[in-house]
Amino acid sequence: MIEVNSIKDEKFLKNYTNDELKSLSDDIRSFILDNVSKTGGHLSSNLGIVDLTIALAKVFDFDKDIILFDVGHQSYTYKILTGRAGKFNELRKTNGLSGFQTLSESKLDHYETGHAATSISTGLGFAMARDMDKKDYNVISIIGDGSIGNGLAYEALNQIGDLKTKQIVILNDNQMSISENVGALHNTLDSIRAGKGYNNAKKNTKGFLNKTKFGRLIIKIIDKIKRILKKIYLRKATIFSEFGIEYFGPINGHDFNELIKYLNIAKNSEKPVILHVITQKGYGYNPAENDKLGKFHGIGSFNLETGETLSKSNLPSFSEIISSYVYNFAKKDKDIICITPGMSYGSKLETIKEKMPNQFIDAGIAEEHAMLLANGLALASKKPILFIYSTFLQRAYDELVHDVSRCNSKVLLCIDRAGFVPGDGSSHQGIYDVSMLVSLPNIVVTAPKDAKEANSLLYTGLNYNGSFAIRYEKRNLKYDYEKPTLLEVGSWDILKKGKDGFIISYGDFLDNAEKITEILKKDNISLSIINARFIKPFDTTMFTKILESGKPIFVYEESIKIGSLASLLANEMQSHNTKSILYSFGIDKYSDTFSSRNEMINANSLDAESIASKIKSIIYNHKD
Repeated sequence: MIEVNSIKDEKFLKNYTNDELKSLSDDIRSFILDNVSKTGGHLSSNLGIVDLTIALAKVFDFDKDIILFDVGHQSYTYKILTGRAGKFNELRKTNGLSGFQTLSESKLDHYETGHAATSISTGLGFAMARDMDKKDYNVISIIGDGSIGNGLAYEALNQIGDLKTKQIVILNDNQMSISENVGALHNTLDSIRAGKGYNNAKKNTKGFLNKTKFGRLIIKIIDKIKRILKKIYLRKATIFSEFGIEYFGPINGHDFNELIKYLNIAKNSEKPVILHVITQKGYGYNPAENDKLGKFHGIGSFNLETGETLSKSNLPSFSEIISSYVYNFAKKDKDIICITPGMSYGSKLETIKEKMPNQFIDAGIAEEHAMLLANGLALASKKPILFIYSTFLQRAYDELVHDVSRCNSKVLLCIDRAGFVPGDGSSHQGIYDVSMLVSLPNIVVTAPKDAKEANSLLYTGLNYNGSFAIRYEKRNLKYDYEKPTLLEVGSWDILKKGKDGFIISYGDFLDNAEKITEILKKDNISLSIINARFIKPFDTTMFTKILESGKPIFVYEESIKIGSLASLLANEMQSHNTKSILYSFGIDKYSDTFSSRNEMINANSLDAESIASKIKSIIYNHKD
């Protein structure tokens, strides 16, 4: 048996027996477990898809065929079989191996996907281009049962069924038990279908029958009988069959004999095919198999024997704190409805889900639907709170623009994972939400500096008659039990006074702003620190006074510069006669890395030392 670390490509397993494939899958699972326990990563989904990926390598040619994973975080076995096992000790680290398919990492990564339900549409694009160019390769889109619930997947299936373009869609379903195959006839027919001879014979027979009126009648009768038998075999007509796409399943995703048979059926078909493959998330590792909350979906380093996380902070996450505050509010107000698009574990909503089932809705991985659901509840006088990651807010932007902010609906957005997000690369960064939100009408955009301010912003948002957004980072911080206060919408706060200029910031960058002022003290430079907790609307009264001082203004934020708070303030300055100059310290261009949050801040030159050095130079030039 080959050593996992020595794998260069998948060609070695073409002649493997099923027993040898099973042994290889055991070795790869052990390899993934050993490495992810040290580096962290997406574990359960990758353990579940090992056998399916090996079967794909057995049947298809990775140098020729296009394999698209949706979402790309379950591509670890694919990476191993395409020669990247040696880099797994640096998985999701700076300059290390990405946790997703990544175009720059390998020519065999044909797509970069971080969001759900994009693989089928993309696959159709590849398939159509193949046919236009008269080329010969297979396009396989692998999508999970969570992702398939997103409407985008059905838009793609609708067009595939209409065009009849050959494309293979594998529905990797890890939520259902494996159904037994029905009868010997089923197994015999499927074994025959697996061969090219059957498809050629079927094509030639249809061609012959189509030449006569009686023959065409025979074809209609046969097709009708086939549809009836298919409904009996499947127990009911599937939605996929209604799209006009040939459906096979359920298929045991851990049985190589069954997997290879059906993959060959799909490979030799001339029509679009859906294979419904049943797998078990966390397969082969008991703690992950028995994980009902999703802890092992994405996990940091952990003890391989016990499954316990090693790098757990003693402080709660911002997600936990926000959720606990909302729970306290919701206990007193039955009109508060908490919504999440499939992120109940990530946004730490388990307590609300368990103790307040009538005030909790998991809309599934369907962000657009979740936003409109919240809008409908708001228009019906409820108080919806939508918990959504910043990166997934992008998917609901149309609904946010057209339906929520335009109508100024009373929807409270809790935007989790704002700013730099470690581990998941460019697709999951929360650095665009400020720019997305501030240009919209009506909506209030805020960012708390700590737990106490988060509680008050939630209280203010729940009492505000309109759209209200609170963005917070993926970090751990001290809990605060003080009673929340109602904040004046648009108000800023002076945290520190200085004589040489102003740092305007928000969120946890205010901690860095404090560090910056301490560094500058050594050079006899003192700056005022302004907490811009309301990004939009901002405190025009305070900002006017700042402009009247004529001192330099440094806007320091964890956001793309274009459309940032700095850009809003620069626009406001045009209507003032001031000697002040505004300097924007934000993100010019995201520096892609898979490291810690602090390393990402450093990589983008937004650390306290770098900013202090720039400010020192500006202050000295300003004095001259």
